Amino acid sequence: MGLEDFIDKAKDFVTGADDKVAAEATAATGAAEGAAADAQDAGESLLDKAKELLSDENVDKLADKVKEFTPDSVDGLVDKVADKAQELNDRFES
Repeated sequence: MGLEDFIDKAKDFVTGADDKVAAEATAATGAAEGAAADAQDAGESLLDKAKELLSDENVDKLADKVKEFTPDSVDGLVDKVADKAQELNDRFES
């Protein structure tokens, strides 16, 4: 094996390593994009579930339940909190 053969093999090794790194980087980029899409879908799903759970009807039900277990003197405060929650719901509906 001459010096030229050694240099050619070194070039092939480096080129092969570059190709392998490029392929792995491409695969990692694809995996990251897939994970980002999955996270976005999960976030949207959680947001939809939160909107459903915090509907105006459910806020009213919760306020009524709280009033059952608290003194009448705090009913006004419970109503104010429920109204504020419903206002916030209106802002996020779309």
